[in-house]
Amino acid sequence: MGRYSVKRYKTKRRTRDIDLIYDDLSSKESIVKLKNQPIDEDKTGLAQYYCIPCAKYFENQITLDKHTKAKKHKRRLKDLSVKPYTNLEAEAASGVNMNKFLQSVEQYKQLEQLKKENNNEFDQLINQKKDNLDAIITGVPSEEFQKQQEEQAHQKVIVQDSEMA
Repeated sequence: MGRYSVKRYKTKRRTRDIDLIYDDLSSKESIVKLKNQPIDEDKTGLAQYYCIPCAKYFENQITLDKHTKAKKHKRRLKDLSVKPYTNLEAEAASGVNMNKFLQSVEQYKQLEQLKKENNNEFDQLINQKKDNLDAIITGVPSEEFQKQQEEQAHQKVIVQDSEMA
């Protein structure tokens, strides 16, 4: 056993696992619940100063602020930026439930494709708005802005003609 047996198990400073913390960060309700905990005399700082990514309680706001600037906190944030493995992925790696895993991968690909299409449409809309803003600010209308203005003027003329008739 010797002196190294004590260092092997770090149960004194053990915190929650990353997959559990990732679940805590997944919804706004859980974040608000953890940030606004009731006063608990058994926990450090009466459970009022809690770092969700690190799953630690602190004495006061000053120590919590110092902690958020520290390397350990930033390292934990980096670890949480990557989605942890699920049980389904672990089973698929061992060769069990491959069909179910492949179905989930296909669903994920479809969702990503829809997100990408929506982002492209959104980016095009933003670029049009930027061009229009640039045209208004500089006073020199872009070609697309001129075309839009001409189409709007043409539609107004059509509407006025139909009202007169």
